[in-house]
Amino acid sequence: MESTTGITPDFLNVVKKGISMKNSNKFSASSIVVEHKPVYKNIGEQLLDIRAISLKNSDAPAACERFQKVVNESGLKTGIDSEGGYLVETDKAQEIIQTSVEAGVLSSRCAEQPIGPNSDSFEYYAANDRDLSQGLLFGGVKTYRKSEVEEMSKWAAIDLDDREVRLNDQFALLKVTNRTLKDNIALNSMVKKVIPKAFAFMEDKEIFEGTGAGQHLGIMNSDVLITIAKESSQVTKTIVAQNIVNMFARFGGDITTAAWFVNQDCTTQFPFMTVDTTSLFVPNASSLGTPYGTLYGLPIIPIEHCETLGTKGDIVLGDFSQYLRITKGGVEEAESIHVRFLTGERVFRFIKRNNGQPIHNKPITPLKGSDTRSPFVALAGRA
Repeated sequence: MESTTGITPDFLNVVKKGISMKNSNKFSASSIVVEHKPVYKNIGEQLLDIRAISLKNSDAPAACERFQKVVNESGLKTGIDSEGGYLVETDKAQEIIQTSVEAGVLSSRCAEQPIGPNSDSFEYYAANDRDLSQGLLFGGVKTYRKSEVEEMSKWAAIDLDDREVRLNDQFALLKVTNRTLKDNIALNSMVKKVIPKAFAFMEDKEIFEGTGAGQHLGIMNSDVLITIAKESSQVTKTIVAQNIVNMFARFGGDITTAAWFVNQDCTTQFPFMTVDTTSLFVPNASSLGTPYGTLYGLPIIPIEHCETLGTKGDIVLGDFSQYLRITKGGVEEAESIHVRFLTGERVFRFIKRNNGQPIHNKPITPLKGSDTRSPFVALAGRA
């Protein structure tokens, strides 16, 4: 007997299988939402399946079926890349990526550009407006008054720099024991703790000092960096107040997102910095999010990648919103069945695709004056 409400037994069976209705008073197709149920409870479960597939053991057939569901949901033809990496389920991959960015002191401050599935690079136009001495803005735009008709005839078209940054693979290897491989909860916890931190540490290193060859182009190796000379009478392995004043004067980034990035051994120098009787340093202000204090009102942030005191790169005034990171897809991982196999340990290889470089490739020449400015300013060596 058919229901007078229009709800058939078949419809009720569908509801019982996990389809929820947004509005219980309406039964149109638009009111039905299919709730996504992850294939795996956590990434530990998926890693164990990848191990089974790699070893082709008795668990492999069921593992292959589950992995195929991940591939189907991704919309890809295959979930295995050219190097044998297995696609991580989307929600797990995004958690790793997001956590690694949050863990990165520098990467979390950069401009980020995702790349589409059919591309391996990002091409962009940067306004060639680094020289303001001719009164041109945004690579060739100049404004006039109505009375300046003759001058308007000399107007230049907008000049844009065509720049490109290509994706590169970033790898992380996780070595685990056979005992850990029997516990997906422990494996999941280990992955979530160490893999994002490993990715973040390496990417921050490249953002700071990468060569640009198969990796990020770091600010220390880019043409946009300005290096301030030491004072003529400056003692070795010191940072003095005049260094800070001179660096600040050449800064050309966004002051609201800028900070001083330093090696922690530099922090011994700051409490003694004064101009006349005014201190440039304000100590611990944890309530303001600056536990290491401020210089010139900007936060001091110690990072591992800055050089030791007295070496160029020990202190950098930087605005990393002027640094472009590109990313693509999720994280893939593959198990190496040959690494330390005889000792009863296994290695999982995680792959993340990214790259980066400063948005611009040269400092700014101001409208008046000859001292260039840049979002990245370093102090020359004082060894």
